[in-house]
Amino acid sequence: MRKRTGLAVALFLAATGAVAQSNAPSAASGGSQPSAGKSSTSAKPSQLPQAPPRYANMPEAAVPFGKFTKPYKEWFVAPDTLDYFGAARDRTSLAILQSKTVNIGFLGPLDATNPEAPYGKAMLNGASLAIDDANAAGGWGGKGSSGSKPFALKVHDDLPLWGASSTEIVKMDFDEHVVGILGSIDGASTHIMLRTTLKLEIPIMDTGTTDPTVTQTRIQWLMHDFPDDRQQGYALADYVFNRRKLTRIGIIRTQSRYARIGVEIFAQEARRLGHTPVLEMKFNRGDTDFARQLQALKDAKVQAIVIWGEPPEAGRILKQMRAMGMDQPVFGSSRLAYPELLKTAGPAAEGLITTSAINPASQNPKWLAFRTEYEKRFRVEPDAYAAYAYDGMNILIHAIDAAGLNRGLIMDALRQHGMKEYDGVSGVSFFDYTLNDIAPVWMARVENGQFVYFPGHRWESTPAGPSAGK
Repeated sequence: MRKRTGLAVALFLAATGAVAQSNAPSAASGGSQPSAGKSSTSAKPSQLPQAPPRYANMPEAAVPFGKFTKPYKEWFVAPDTLDYFGAARDRTSLAILQSKTVNIGFLGPLDATNPEAPYGKAMLNGASLAIDDANAAGGWGGKGSSGSKPFALKVHDDLPLWGASSTEIVKMDFDEHVVGILGSIDGASTHIMLRTTLKLEIPIMDTGTTDPTVTQTRIQWLMHDFPDDRQQGYALADYVFNRRKLTRIGIIRTQSRYARIGVEIFAQEARRLGHTPVLEMKFNRGDTDFARQLQALKDAKVQAIVIWGEPPEAGRILKQMRAMGMDQPVFGSSRLAYPELLKTAGPAAEGLITTSAINPASQNPKWLAFRTEYEKRFRVEPDAYAAYAYDGMNILIHAIDAAGLNRGLIMDALRQHGMKEYDGVSGVSFFDYTLNDIAPVWMARVENGQFVYFPGHRWESTPAGPSAGK
């Protein structure tokens, strides 16, 4: 009876997820990023400030109505943002305590027909590697402990179907008795998962979505370590409008939530800087002919084009626009910084500038050790989704080690990361009061057929000083 009731609750939440999401405050296999690149700086933890001046390290120019008024209240900047007053700390699960393994759920896109499967597989690889490292060190309880247990990853495919993630979370709770969950990538799916765990009270380490609204829900059961669209949008807008002094921008993007939310953040700052994009064109994943969209952008006489999508389509867009005589500079989101784009676009990719969630050319010893271990295990280079999954799983495992097998106490341990740094293989993260990683991102530029990395938008000035790199 309890299982059926739990499933009904989850399905109800899935059905109402769209409403809940709309009420939130507004605001390919193991794919690799190129190692044959350069970077202009390396990450140094001491260069991160103690706190940004505004939520999400928002640039002053991006503050809504900032030129006209000052808000009487600012959200997400107080220590009590994620305070929890429920009973999870006092709830004991005999099934968890009696299990021979400490189970951690995984939810990510894995099916080959899912266009986001390459990122999901990389995320699974990174998470699995962290689990193996923890078990090699003795598992939960450590070597020599009479009560030690190995960690076990319970893998679930995040299907591209609205509400499907809620069913998987119910299985993790009632059938597998997980103490925490790592996932996912799709923003809508992550929202459904988050609202399901609001009832089931299971800690989530989200290491893949770029959707900034998941942490704006103020639901106390999620920590997010992947650079979201706010950080990427701010960095790209800063580069396009402030550094390059461009004003007349056109956008071409996929018909996906990933691109829609990302473009929305970028366009918001563009408008507040006085440079509203003159035209936004769309295409479907898998399209090969972009003549109609590119001709419209050409006729609009844009100075530059922003592409928000994935490497296969972006590579073809670059080739086709150069063939049409369009020589405008091109900018893009972090998913464009992959070797597949260079292979597809060829010389047409030269000069492309994108955001990048990591710096694959970093000489940080942690990154180098991780990359070596990852390549040895999976025969491919790690990308950002692999790196952040590895870091996120390590954060979750350390929280379990510190708190024991109690979900409420595990989430308490995760909340201790608020307004603190974490130095991982992906670089130095900085978590705000919503437990969102708001550290600055990198930028990537194609030079001589390879990506070269340099710092993007930095921290706004604070008493602790600006950041020089993630």
